[in-house]
Amino acid sequence: MRARTVAIAAALLAAGAFSSAVSAQEADLCAVSIGRGGTGMGGATGTMIVRNVGRACRVVNFTVPEQRIATSRLEVVRAPAQGRLEVIQPNVVAYTPNAGYTGPDEFHYGGSGPGREGRILPFSVRLQVRVVAPDAPLR
Repeated sequence: MRARTVAIAAALLAAGAFSSAVSAQEADLCAVSIGRGGTGMGGATGTMIVRNVGRACRVVNFTVPEQRIATSRLEVVRAPAQGRLEVIQPNVVAYTPNAGYTGPDEFHYGGSGPGREGRILPFSVRLQVRVVAPDAPLR
């Protein structure tokens, strides 16, 4: 079964774009909102709300979202203080909060991928995270 994804952000440039998505299977676990500018000088900033249920919230990254062209390289720039951030595929990062933790956290990741014209586009994302109880709303 092909996972349906929900696009949550895009930063459009002439040569390409950048967006992130959370899989529909994790829509009950986390919500992410990333502003424009992932491929710009300062990168994109955004927010993530995660229910602490012991599972990771996976964020899929695309350099040309309308063509489903995924990023080809990701790296953790700044690890979260209250959880774990892992690169699990060349276009997927996964954040897992520490067991029992609720409250703020933050992390930063970056990478690159092919743009519309074949040029490699670098991007950067900083997320402010709010970890909530398992039964809390994602808002």
